[in-house]
Amino acid sequence: MSKGHGDLKRELEELRKRAEGAFAAGRIAAKARPPQALRLADAAAGEETRAGRGVFYRIAADAASVWPDADAFHEEYLECLAAALVPAAGPLAPLRAIASAPRDRVLYLDIETTGLGGAAPLFLVGLMYAASGRLVVDQLFARDYSEEAAVLAYLDGLARRFDALVTFNGISFDVPYIRDRATVHRLAFAPPPAHVDLLLVARGVVGSRTPNHRLQTLELHLCKRKRVGDIPGAEIPGAYHEFVRTGNAKDVASILHHNRLDLVTMLQLITIFLSSGS
Repeated sequence: MSKGHGDLKRELEELRKRAEGAFAAGRIAAKARPPQALRLADAAAGEETRAGRGVFYRIAADAASVWPDADAFHEEYLECLAAALVPAAGPLAPLRAIASAPRDRVLYLDIETTGLGGAAPLFLVGLMYAASGRLVVDQLFARDYSEEAAVLAYLDGLARRFDALVTFNGISFDVPYIRDRATVHRLAFAPPPAHVDLLLVARGVVGSRTPNHRLQTLELHLCKRKRVGDIPGAEIPGAYHEFVRTGNAKDVASILHHNRLDLVTMLQLITIFLSSGS
């Protein structure tokens, strides 16, 4: 091989090594580069809503658009309410408040907070109710801590339209928490006059038939449904803090979905409890 050919071969080999090094560096840089932030509007279609002296982000949708079986669940629920003779005493007695109220004046509520103590802001109030014969999921979302007051102001105005409130552990947690946070902002909160806490009903109806009376345990054993890909409740506060810090809404859709599942599961549990006739 001539000297010229040898020099060319060495140059080509050197170029190949440089190219491989450049591609490898590009792959490393791509892995290290943070993913593009997901906008809130892309994670959840909603609208900015004004209440009190501030604004918040409201996501309202037909329940069937976020949960495929919502129409079937709602129909079964309405049939049970129409047919059930709820006793005046016993574990099912609290459900009389739901059965006797107009169907469009029953409000389901579930909150998501940044901690467990009343000093920590809440950032999501999930609501579900019937409107024009359809089941609606209405979520009030604070895009940062400053929007909590607007969420609470809107909630107070809406809650006054209903006769019965349905929660899960709401007597001990949700309602006192909302009242504490409303007090911080010098706002009122008047929940509907009747409050049905399904945790208390479940303890009386289910007893020791399930390992515990957590909502997801009842969902698994009574509704025969196991959540897949759901964000654990313990991770929700951290995920929200990260959203406020970065503006990346990658976990917001999961939080909203978790909240919606809690609401729909409560409605389904009422159907199951009424059908049991305990």
